[in-house]
Amino acid sequence: MRKLMCTLAAVLAMGVAPFVGAATLDFNNPGLIDIDNGTGVGTYAEAGFSLRGDAAGFLTIDGLGSGGSGGLVLFSGNSISLGTTDGTLFNFSGLDAGLFDADTPATLSLIGIFGGGTQLSAMLALGELTSLDLTTWNGLSELRLSANADLIIDNIQVSPVPEPDTVVMLLLGAGALLGLRSRQVRRATGKRH
Repeated sequence: MRKLMCTLAAVLAMGVAPFVGAATLDFNNPGLIDIDNGTGVGTYAEAGFSLRGDAAGFLTIDGLGSGGSGGLVLFSGNSISLGTTDGTLFNFSGLDAGLFDADTPATLSLIGIFGGGTQLSAMLALGELTSLDLTTWNGLSELRLSANADLIIDNIQVSPVPEPDTVVMLLLGAGALLGLRSRQVRRATGKRH
């Protein structure tokens, strides 16, 4: 019985791990921003997520973010859209944000667009680069970030949302394993009588 339960736990852990694995876009060792010369749209990809916007509106820089790590600069009057690279839904729970120029007051506007097209927004007044833990927005198809001054953004905390059919298959597999174990217990009990 112990062996079967350990197997069941391992299967569940492997099946659930991709869904609970949160990602942090930390811009450490940032890759290149791909620019479409026809449209002027830039795309930066990291950890299964992408940021898209006017190529002249944002830039990744080493040594600028939290703790001297890499960071993203979102220039005044620009916005970028965050989404998964494969178009699936995701959750957002926070980020680090602050002023690029400490003498300029600024706000960061966040607009979450959910799978059904509904929106939720927040305006954050910024000062020094600081961590902002927000109420988790679950089931986003897109997150738009807009700046009214030059801002530094780092450590965007996101996680993918599991596809419903994958979760159903995982639960069916767990049920089958439990059913198999129950049948083995009944057989073992029946042999003793």
